[in-house]
Amino acid sequence: MKRTVGIIGLGLLGGSLAKGLALHPDYEVIGYARRSHIGAQAMADGVVKAAYTEARAVVEQADILVFALPPDTNARLFEELAPYIQPRTLITDVSSTKVNFARTVKQYIPMGAHFVSIHPMAGSEKGGYAMAQADLFKGCTWIVLTDESEPSWSEAGAQELVAMGEYLGGRVEQIAMKDHDGFMATVSHMPHTVAAMIATLAGGDAHGALRLRLAAGGFRDITRVAGGNPAMWREIITSNRQEVVRALSQLEEQILHIKNLLLTSDDDTLETYLKIAKTIRDDFSHL
Repeated sequence: MKRTVGIIGLGLLGGSLAKGLALHPDYEVIGYARRSHIGAQAMADGVVKAAYTEARAVVEQADILVFALPPDTNARLFEELAPYIQPRTLITDVSSTKVNFARTVKQYIPMGAHFVSIHPMAGSEKGGYAMAQADLFKGCTWIVLTDESEPSWSEAGAQELVAMGEYLGGRVEQIAMKDHDGFMATVSHMPHTVAAMIATLAGGDAHGALRLRLAAGGFRDITRVAGGNPAMWREIITSNRQEVVRALSQLEEQILHIKNLLLTSDDDTLETYLKIAKTIRDDFSHL
């Protein structure tokens, strides 16, 4: 018997998850989208069996319930919908930050339901259902979070989500819930603010238009994520505020180190620094 996957939010991640799982022989997908035309398009595409503009209908039917909206929105919706979640349900989310949502789930989760969080490290600076792809997760890191001390966490649920990630072509990693937000601040949220800073520094004054005409691929690469949805990224960054501040402080230390090497003409140490950075980047490229 097929298990019903209910997806709350059919944007880039939720829509891509729906498109990918629509091809899975053991799953049937239903979805919630606030705008009716998005749900109608998902049904027309054969991505979901049913689509609703009221999330409660999805919650009441789901065996696996995926919250695929921004972190604080997920938390607010979960609190509202918790009374309608069935005891058998495996709850997960694809949020970029976990602390606030996990706190809300642990407070309101019904007895008998399970919560295992995931974070597919996939996406684009362009969002929305129109950009969703069935193969979005192929080759991307699919993080399944462990939280054995929590009664609602489930090893069986975690393994089902591991298998789901593998089916979608993801490279599965498992890390502790308590470590997630700090890691994401360093590899995702702080770098997003840096991309915004560089874009602003290069293009935000009277000479900006000329500088941007002179810029090439390196500038495009390092600022790509600055093209993301500002409202969504505000919610992501502020929901991980303390960890992002910590990561920015660490970045400040690196900036001061480089400035000191330049001011003291310590060019050999600068080259060593750049070699180490290249090795780190090359290792990442091989993943």
